Amino acid sequence: MLFINFKKLKEMKKLVLLFVALFAFVFTSCSKDDENPSDSIVGKWYLYSKTHEGKTELKKYECENKDYIEFTSNGKAISCEYESENNCNKEIKNEGTYVFKDDKLIITEGKEKFTRSITIKGDVFETNVEGELLTYKRLK
Repeated sequence: MLFINFKKLKEMKKLVLLFVALFAFVFTSCSKDDENPSDSIVGKWYLYSKTHEGKTELKKYECENKDYIEFTSNGKAISCEYESENNCNKEIKNEGTYVFKDDKLIITEGKEKFTRSITIKGDVFETNVEGELLTYKRLK
């Protein structure tokens, strides 16, 4: 004779549904891993300082930080340099593409390709170029 305890069966179904709901919530909740890593570099950045052999030089220009590099959300890298002798009019503009992944920034301009390790902390990013630590700040 087969005896089924319907009360316990109902409780088991509720318990199973609870675990399924909990499992679904845990694996569909937002996490930092889901973010696009290149989003943190998107924007305009100006060179704030250079540090070489422990000496930091703040970059102050007559053109007041007009030189910048911009990373767009569609993968373009644009850099502009201004010259104070030319009344701070745009002097040089370079365009290329970039990929930012795993703290590596790869910029391609024509046939040239540059790879840099960078660290981003909020509105500041740092990179080491030929023994100099370059610090950039995001333009607001």
